[in-house]
Formats: sequence, structure tokens, C-alpha cells
Amino acid sequence: MKIFLTSDVHLGMKFAGYPSVQEKLVEARFDALKRCVDIANEEACDLFVIGGDLFDRVSVAKKDIQRAASILTEFQGRLVAVLPGNHDYITQRPDGLWAVFKRYADNHVLVLEEKKTYPLKPFDLDACLYAAPCDAKHSSENYVGWVKDVEKDEDVLFHIGVAHGSLEGLSPDFNKDYYPMTETELLQCNLDVWLMGHTHIPYPSKPGPKSKIFYPGTPEPDGFDCNHRGKALVLEINEEKETKPTFINTGTYRFLIEEAEISNQSDLKSIRDKYADPTHKNTLLKLKLKGALLEEDYKELQAIQTELEKNLCFLHFDTSEVSIKITPELIEKEFAEQSFPYRLLKNLAQENDFEALQIAYELIRETQK
Repeated sequence: MKIFLTSDVHLGMKFAGYPSVQEKLVEARFDALKRCVDIANEEACDLFVIGGDLFDRVSVAKKDIQRAASILTEFQGRLVAVLPGNHDYITQRPDGLWAVFKRYADNHVLVLEEKKTYPLKPFDLDACLYAAPCDAKHSSENYVGWVKDVEKDEDVLFHIGVAHGSLEGLSPDFNKDYYPMTETELLQCNLDVWLMGHTHIPYPSKPGPKSKIFYPGTPEPDGFDCNHRGKALVLEINEEKETKPTFINTGTYRFLIEEAEISNQSDLKSIRDKYADPTHKNTLLKLKLKGALLEEDYKELQAIQTELEKNLCFLHFDTSEVSIKITPELIEKEFAEQSFPYRLLKNLAQENDFEALQIAYELIRETQK
């Protein structure tokens, strides 16, 4: 069997903190879902699974729900199985998110809305899904416990768990309120594989034929705490229950954080050249510069910022820890000869105490404002 696994698509995420590129980032999540479906079709996958948080919240606009359902109907395999996660948790409202979604979806899209076994023989798949959907944003307990004791049909070839929540040792969950679970309790359920959602990074980092627990990661990066290119998983399982997992890149945008020490014109040129590359046109960058520059080089920072803003999708340019390099020429230019600041700074320069020189210069400039 060949499975395509994605999760944490978060359709409807607002990106209000990025007004200049907000619409692009919102649209990118729908593009990522379509890209996943296209790849799954190219790979001839039998089953397409969404491990939770297809939507960013339960109050998504109906047009977005309809659009998501329409994209998923393009899957050419046997079945799309969608698990409600902690952001798009299941409710009993007749006009709720999943009730609306099911009205728009076709008959080969299945919402795993109950904690139960879903036989897939009606979809010509020799498998059962064991679902652990979320019913609230937070929970201190996971919903996988029932799987351990439930009877498994021995006539079914593949037994597959689908759950959403944090995994001990992998997911940040300091208050343990995101359906926390452990690898041990998942393996004790005696399933062939677990298809998971919630953590936005792929897991395991080094998968092999004996791997049984998989997080695909988010298919489109959604913030600066997500530094990969957007990931999903194509998973093959043979009759011996060995797995062949392949993580694939699916995203459009990239969120990067960089700190750089600068001291001269060459350092500035390296930064400018690095992000002038066309591959960075969809990069959102937080760039923090540190160091000291000659006055003429320091004046170039604004021009470099402007150039980077043209090349990048988004830029946060932090030069708060960049200062002007204090030289004898600068001291003579700014302070009257034999004045106290002049004599103090000249003495510090002669003693090569550059740290004290820098501090003294900045204090003097501050008092002169």
C-alpha cells in the first residue's frame, strides 16, 4: 500500500503580522494542499491521509471549506481520510466546520470524526484505520488508549492508526495540554503504523524499514519557528509490514533567521550577494547584524536594507548592535582638539582599549543629544 501523509495545513491562517505579504501567505497554504494532491497522484498513492489541523480553526469561512473539499476531490486514489485536529476539532453542531465540509466533499473523502475503527474494504483497500480525533483545542489526555484493547480483524492486511497530538521528546508541550502521548503507548497498540499530526517538523529524522510512527511536518512553513521548506510524506508498506518512508519538499515560502558579524565592506557585500540570489525571492528573513563598521561603511546599511527588501519576500533588519568603528580620524572630525572628549578618546585609542573606546564614544554622543 502507498500512502500520502500530510498534516497541519492550517487553511485560513491569517498571517496578520505580515501585512505586506499576508495574501500571498494565506494563498500559499491552499497551493500547498493542491501540490500535495498532485504529488500523491503522480506517486499513484492509494490513500491520502490528513493527520489533523487541515484548517486553522473551527470558524473558517465557508468558501475556504468548499475550496479545501474541492482540492481533495482531485485525489485519484481510493480514499482521502481527514482527522480533526486540535485547531479544527470535531463538534456536534449541525452547522459546524465538519458538517459543512462533508456537504461539499465527495464520497471518497472520509472524516475520521469518531474514536473507532474504520474498515476500508468499502474503498477497495485491505486496511483498517484506528482514529483518535480531537474534540477540543486542549486536552491533558490523548485519545489513543482505546486502540490497545480493541479487537483487530486478522483478515485485514494493514492496521493503521491516525492521531493528533504531542509526542514526548519531540513536541514542545510544557503544560502537557496538547493530547500528549509517548512512543511506548503508541507501539503498545500493536498497529502496523501510526500516521500523526500536530508537530510541524518531520519525524523521524532518520526513518527506516522498522519505523512505525510518522509526523510529516507542515506542508507550508508558517513562521520563524519552522525552518524547513515544507514537508509531506510518501509511505510505502509491504506485506511484511516493512515501511519505506520518503519525505518530500512541498512548500513555497521559507522563514529564515540569521545573525552575522560584520566588520568591513567585504562582510556587507557577502550578505548582499547571498540574498540577491533569485532563490530567495520567497524568503522571509529576520537578519540581525552585529559588529562595528567604519563610518562610510555604516552609512551603507540603509542602502543594503533597501536592496534586500527588493530581493526578499519580507525582511526584518536589525542593526541595533552595529556601531561606528571609532578611529583617530573620526575623533578628530567630531571633537575639538584638546576638549575632554577628544583627549579621553585619543588616550583610549592609543591604549588599544577598543571596548572602552566604543562605550566612551557612545556615552559622549548620548550626552550631546
